[in-house]
Order: sequence, then structure tokens, then C-alpha cells
Amino acid sequence: MPSTSSLPAATRMRLWLAGRGAEARLAVRVAVAGVLALALGELLGLAQTYWAVFTTVIVMQASLGGSLQATFDRFVGTVGGGLFGAAIAMLLPRNDPAWIAVGLVAALLPLVFLAAIDPRFRVAPVTAVILLLSPTGQQVSPLTFTIDRILEIGLGSVVALAVSLVVLPARAHGLLAEATGRLLRELGEFLSLILGGLTGTVDHAGIRRLQVSSRRLLGKVEAAAAEARRERQSHLSDDPDPEPVVRTAMRLRNDMIIIARAAMEPLPAPFDTRLGPALSEVATAGGSFFRDLGVAFANRAAPPSREALQRAQRHYDGEMAAVREEGATRGLPSAAAARLFALGFALDQLQENLRDMSDRVAEFARPEPRKKAAP
Repeated sequence: MPSTSSLPAATRMRLWLAGRGAEARLAVRVAVAGVLALALGELLGLAQTYWAVFTTVIVMQASLGGSLQATFDRFVGTVGGGLFGAAIAMLLPRNDPAWIAVGLVAALLPLVFLAAIDPRFRVAPVTAVILLLSPTGQQVSPLTFTIDRILEIGLGSVVALAVSLVVLPARAHGLLAEATGRLLRELGEFLSLILGGLTGTVDHAGIRRLQVSSRRLLGKVEAAAAEARRERQSHLSDDPDPEPVVRTAMRLRNDMIIIARAAMEPLPAPFDTRLGPALSEVATAGGSFFRDLGVAFANRAAPPSREALQRAQRHYDGEMAAVREEGATRGLPSAAAARLFALGFALDQLQENLRDMSDRVAEFARPEPRKKAAP
């Protein structure tokens, strides 16, 4: 297969965009929400419509669950910071820099402390500062300024949620399936690389790279699951509970880390020749199953068969049992014996966790449309 670098620039751009569907849909939703908030703000005669537009850009996330949480945080922070800042502003002389500085300290100390404890109030200190320092906040009543900002930000929040629901809607469970699918495909590459090093040259740089990238992908799975939980709690989705997916994904990656530690050096003789073919079979079947499972999850389709992987595991278990019966493990140094037994344990755990992930894929799979009966 030719590398992407050898393809024409237009083709490379199309391929790059094809893998950025979620980002492209988000950009469209933000643009639609911004224009709609601007039009409604002007129609309603809001004092500063750009606050509504700012809000749509800030709270719009890749999924409805993410947008819901960001909207709630933005609104709570604005109301809390605005009311607290307004109370301070009404107690201080206007247009006096010294008293404004005193009010700024009085507002920031408790609000920043509160925001450090509860992230929902991260916007509160910013709102209070704007109220105390902006020219508009100095020219009108603090209470009027606060009410205007709440109305504008409330409009932007409502517009953002409405657009999230009707314009190219993206549910967090779909993002969770895509993120988990990418992680599974990465773990398939990880498994092939690790097991290949047991009977050949260990690619330490490649192992470290996949350790880092798989942890990054696992973080995306966890973030998508958090948004999916919010959608379920808000009754915006009846998809399965995302927590088992995160739990199983973490276990699969932990299995890879254990296998990687056991494979930091090639197997000693005669284990490299005796177990090499069986390990190669596990690597091929396991890598293929991981990739197929990842594609199935991303497309929310039925999981693939585990038969080839189970057959490869039985082959390895049989070879390992035969080697032990021959007494070949008795003369091994303790460190080498520990690595060998850790490898066997991790491969057994990998089988169990892959079975569990197959069940999760089956739960998330969309039902196939019924075929019409022939007349």
C-alpha cells in the first residue's frame, strides 16, 4: 500500500478531513449557533449581543453531554460571580481607583477560592472582574449590568443546546465508541510489537511510543464516558452505561503493560524456539482481533469471532505446558522464570478482558434493520 506522503495533496487533504468528521461537525454547529445567537440578540434588543455569541462558542462541545455540562458551568459561574460582584460594587464609591482595588480583592479572594474547590465556578471570578473594571460596568447600575449579562449568556446557552440537539447532533456514546475503537486498534498494534520482541529484537522506542499514545487515547475514552454519563443522567440517551467500557479498556491496557514488562528482553533458549511459533500465532490472531473489534465498536456493529485468538492461546498454553513437563523451566534464573510466568498470566487475563470487551461491543451495537420478506 503506498504511503500517504506519495499521494496528491488534494487526496491527502480528503483523507485527513475524512478522519476529522467529529471536528468538522462541531465547527458547523458552532458557526450556526453563533449566527443564530447574534440574530436573536439583535431581534430582542440585548445590550451587548456579543456575550451571547461568546457563550455559544465557549459552551459548544463535541457532544451533547459535553455541551450540557459546559452550559451549566457557564451559567452558574456567571450568575454567582455577577451577583457577588454586583453586591460589592453597590457598596463601593464609583470611579474611585482605590476603592475599586479594594472591591477587586474582596471579590477575587472568595470567588477564586470557591472556583478552586468547585470547577463549576471557574467563570465567576472573571464575571466579577468584568463587572468591576469594564467601562460599561462603571456607567450603569451593577444590578442592571448583571441582569443584562445573565440574559445574554442565558440566550447563548439556550441557542447552543438547541443547535446541539438539531444540527448534526453528536451523542457522547457515539464519541465513546469511536474513541474506544481507536484505542483497541492501537492496542492491537501494541500486542503485535510486544510479542514480536520476545523472539526477535525488542523495539524499546516503539513500546514507549505506544505506551504514551495508548494512555492518551484512554484519556479520551474516559472523557467521552463522562459526557455519556451526563447524557444518561439528563435522560437524553438510553444507550448502555459507559462505565464498564472504561473499566475494561483500562484492564486491557494494563494487560499490555504487564506483557510489555515481561517482554523487555527476548526469551532465553530454548524457549525462543519452542514458544516462538505459538507466540507468533497469538500476535497475529490477537492483533487482528483487536483491530476488528475496534472497527466493530467504532461502527457500533456486532463483535467479531474470538475463535482464531482462542485457538492461538490454546496452542501457546499447550506448548508452555509441554516445556514445563520436560523440566526446562527448572534451570531458569529467577528473573527469567518470573517474566515467563508473568507473560502467561497476562495472556490469560487478556483473553478474559477481550471477552468482556466483546460483550461491551455487543451491548453498544445497533440492531440490524430487518430484511423485507420476499413476496
